[in-house]
Amino acid sequence: MAIIAASILDADQTRLRDEVTRVAEAGVDAFSLDLMDGRFVPRTTFGDETVEQVRSWVDLPIEVHLMVEQPETWARRMTDAGADMVLFHLEATEHPLVFVDLVREAGRVPGMAVRHDTPLDAIPDDLLAAVGLVNLVAVPVGWGGSPSAADTFERIAQLRRRIDDAGLATGIEVDGGIKPETATRYAEAGADMLTVGTGIYRADDVEEAVLTLRGSTQGPGDAAARERLHGFLSRPSSNRTANERA
Repeated sequence: MAIIAASILDADQTRLRDEVTRVAEAGVDAFSLDLMDGRFVPRTTFGDETVEQVRSWVDLPIEVHLMVEQPETWARRMTDAGADMVLFHLEATEHPLVFVDLVREAGRVPGMAVRHDTPLDAIPDDLLAAVGLVNLVAVPVGWGGSPSAADTFERIAQLRRRIDDAGLATGIEVDGGIKPETATRYAEAGADMLTVGTGIYRADDVEEAVLTLRGSTQGPGDAAARERLHGFLSRPSSNRTANERA
């Protein structure tokens, strides 16, 4: 079963706690929070305060997807706020391994996001081995609701072959354009985690949407997908929150 992460970008921000908790109760595996700085992408969203709030509302893994310039300056702020995995954009920094080291030093999982129009050959081998996950963004970054790019499934399969041929345990996430009725194709192509926004938050029935997403992505690769993302799913931020509650 592919891991299902709900993107709060498409939630009703005026009642965010209710939006987060009802989707958690519907059975998603994790949450994805898109942080945008208005420079790497033209849109701005929230900061570490929102990450802290979501961390206090749910006991599920949290991914923070940084759509920002100089992501290394944001890394520790996100881990301190309670993120279990923090992603930088390949196109946003000249120092990706600095970012990776900062996140790992905090005991969290570093990940990398790649724009839909960035060639996969642009990912260096050493960086692919250093991160825990690669997020293949399937739509123009910064906006939800668009259909996935036409070559998305080919890109998933290409990256899966490269990772497997290198003997790596790097996970693959796909973010953008995923709907409950099309989720099967992403999982079959080799994706380990599907991040869904409008397909959950704008569904007529949230519980049914999550049930369909989970049921339609079951397959023989379930155990391998969860093993690749074990570090994220084990919610390393739990040590932080446990200490704070003591």
